[in-house]
Amino acid sequence: MKLKSRFALLDVMHGRRQLDKMVTRGGKGHDLPDKIPVTIHGFITHRHGHDDGESQEFGVEVTKVEVQS
Repeated sequence: MKLKSRFALLDVMHGRRQLDKMVTRGGKGHDLPDKIPVTIHGFITHRHGHDDGESQEFGVEVTKVEVQS
């Protein structure tokens, strides 16, 4: 099965303060000077919201997050 997605939300518990320092203050949430590479491991667990005719969101239970340096 091939999947295509343009974005995901990541609920950060541990390390959120360090990550916040890397994000430009007062920004729109997507105007970092440099992108931060990350690999997210987990399981799709449920449908989230409704299909809007263009995409469908799904919940992911994250088991591991790797930030590349």
